[in-house]
Amino acid sequence: MAGRGDTPEVSVVCTTYNQAGYIREAIESFLCQQTDFCFEIIVHDDASTDGTAEIISEYASRYPRLIRAVLRDENQYQQGRRIMPLAAGFARAPYLALCEGDDFWCDEQKLARQYRAMQAKPEIAISYHNVIRRGPEREVLHVEQQDSRNHERVVTLDELLVQTGDYCPSPSLMLHRRVMERLPEWFYTTAPVGDFYLQVLAAEPEGALYLPDIMAVYRTHAQGSWSQQQRQLKDDGRYARHRDFMARHAECMAYLASQLNASHTPAITLALARRWYYASVEYLQAGRYQGYREAIATSMHHQTISAPQRLLFLLRRTPRLAGRVVAMRHWYQRRRASA
Repeated sequence: MAGRGDTPEVSVVCTTYNQAGYIREAIESFLCQQTDFCFEIIVHDDASTDGTAEIISEYASRYPRLIRAVLRDENQYQQGRRIMPLAAGFARAPYLALCEGDDFWCDEQKLARQYRAMQAKPEIAISYHNVIRRGPEREVLHVEQQDSRNHERVVTLDELLVQTGDYCPSPSLMLHRRVMERLPEWFYTTAPVGDFYLQVLAAEPEGALYLPDIMAVYRTHAQGSWSQQQRQLKDDGRYARHRDFMARHAECMAYLASQLNASHTPAITLALARRWYYASVEYLQAGRYQGYREAIATSMHHQTISAPQRLLFLLRRTPRLAGRVVAMRHWYQRRRASA
């Protein structure tokens, strides 16, 4: 539990909505933290309707000096507000440790170890660590043990820029509170998702500190799987939202290019080429052939990145053949992974 003292050094910021089946495990993992400094726990519930708020209130009443419950009567996300920065506004500590309500920490030394590592590198504004990714069928390490990245190091801003997914798992993030205070207006008005841009903006200019310790469990719920993407994009509404997502993502990357030093432009160009390539595959798998043609052409316009990308561009006028090629490639990759 928290070390003695009145002023917290770290604020644990937990955001949740309709996660009654998970929130106890998350809060218990916060309470188990062993530190020699004071920390506080802020749990922000965005007007849940499944009993999540009642569970949070129960814990807040049991630990009134440690847990602060922020229980919304109206859903803030539906009003277009960014929930994590909103919840972080209640924090008092200079460091914020983030965790969503369906994830949890699995190491009692997580806060202490990460806090000390960041103190040792005061120029770094954000850090993250290895996690266990728990899906509906299996668990895997976010960074495999044999991966050459799996040692403590500073990850450059360019390395973060070229990633398109959850490179820094959300339950592993610790950052300076000042990062939240300097977020640009476009982060709130245009960014399609906050996690990626929060990480990039926090890593500018000194990069992000990576710790190889496995200290959290990140539930993926199979989000991002090929089958799920295909099912979603076959729905007209979801397809339209995805195209809007891509347009807003491109706009935000342009904002980043204007904000950052020109030396980061190649990384931004590569990031856009990769993201549009992935989108072209998603559209192709869903039978959205016009979207596929536009996305693969946009990807090639930014940068040539791989043989599969060039092949899909060459096959853009024969999408059914391109779809069979992609299906065969994914079958081969799955077979290799299972072997």
